[in-house]
Amino acid sequence: MPNKLSYGQVQRSAMNWPIFVADELGFFREEELAAESRVFASPLEPVTALAAGSLDLLNVIPDVALLEMVQGAPLAIIANTNSRARYCLMVQSEIKTFKDLQGKKIGVNDGRSAEGLILKRLLRLNGLKPDSYDLAATGAPLDRCKKLREGVVAATMVTQPFNFLLEEEGFRNLASSAEIVPDYPFTVCVVRRAEAFNDPILSFLKAVSRSWQWLSDHRNRERAIPTLTQWTGTTEKPAAATYDLYLQPPEPPSLAPTEEGVTTVLELLAESGRTPRPTPPARKFIDTRYFEKLQAIGIRR
Repeated sequence: MPNKLSYGQVQRSAMNWPIFVADELGFFREEELAAESRVFASPLEPVTALAAGSLDLLNVIPDVALLEMVQGAPLAIIANTNSRARYCLMVQSEIKTFKDLQGKKIGVNDGRSAEGLILKRLLRLNGLKPDSYDLAATGAPLDRCKKLREGVVAATMVTQPFNFLLEEEGFRNLASSAEIVPDYPFTVCVVRRAEAFNDPILSFLKAVSRSWQWLSDHRNRERAIPTLTQWTGTTEKPAAATYDLYLQPPEPPSLAPTEEGVTTVLELLAESGRTPRPTPPARKFIDTRYFEKLQAIGIRR
């Protein structure tokens, strides 16, 4: 009898690609999991659901979860599930430099989540003060792309495959998160803190690891691309470009939750004024037992 497990994710982007693969290729089933996915519109919703006990785990951008943890939520990060993504600042074709964004409206999810935090640092490091531009809450990535096309915003920050889709349409990629946060944990697996080890959660991570192994085998590229197009509603060319970005180098990323990555997120939260300084130690929010167990059974990454 499969173990039931309810997991949450936000929207449908390439950051969840290994989870799409695990579902489609039956890796969850082979790990004796009856995994039920719940898709949320914003990152805070699944974090709240997890803390309340209506989810078993979630795969989410780390900043919202860490903010709740700093404020006392009994949650822990147990794995990095995607360190290969990028946030890209996509702009109207007439925008050539950061200076051209002065006085312009820039679309973000809500200004408080990951892409907003990284965007503010990116703009500051390129000479733009907070009062020299206008951040506009324009929703999820597909909604932000729509607003960019309509000319409602001059720029927006998106991940894959949406940046490649916009490039196809003539918009410019002005900069990416890799320039300022090269080791960012784009999605992490978060669970409620508990003394007891949860075997179904370990099975979930085993399935995600298998997905990355499968994706990193270039022989699977032509099957992986339609998986992404189907789940995200994008076209083949942006999906192919996403594959080539994620699988360089052509090996699976490590699922190890790192103090360096969590520290980066905590610094961004403090920088934005959302959490006080000094920042708490990253290890306070990490539970390494699951990754250590993966290593013990021969999964090294």
